[in-house]
Amino acid sequence: MPLSVDATVGGAASTSFVTVTEADTYLSFRLNSAAWTGADPKCQALVEATRDLSALAWQGYRVDDMQALSWPRANAPNPDGISDACFDTTEIPQRIKDATCELALEFLRAGTTDVAALDSKAGVIEKTVGPLTTRWQAGQRPTGLARYPRVMQLIAPLLGIGSGQVRLVR
Repeated sequence: MPLSVDATVGGAASTSFVTVTEADTYLSFRLNSAAWTGADPKCQALVEATRDLSALAWQGYRVDDMQALSWPRANAPNPDGISDACFDTTEIPQRIKDATCELALEFLRAGTTDVAALDSKAGVIEKTVGPLTTRWQAGQRPTGLARYPRVMQLIAPLLGIGSGQVRLVR
């Protein structure tokens, strides 16, 4: 049975923040998105991207305890809106939809590489192959979603406040 995407906002069985059609439209305007065009596992890529994004700590709180995904949210400040504006509790913010499309594209670009796996090069200080030597400083390589700056740029203003951080309001 082929996988399908359920992008029902706030649905108890939702599997994605965006539909395949929405992702097709978004990525049709994106440069270097050949991995998406004609790809078979679009549904899987969207579901996997949604799982990764849904697992993050976001500002605000879920609208309904029965909803499958982390969005929509109540009291989630809209960084693109007017002062003190929050996202509507009946919508998935465009930033989340765009980030889902971007991350799904990165999953398809990775091919058979498991992007959720730990970086095999993490912690490597020096590697010599023939006359070539590569050296990394420990802790300098981004991990997790930080490997995808375009995704992080979209979601960073919506993420919850970590320990030792305060929210600055102008």
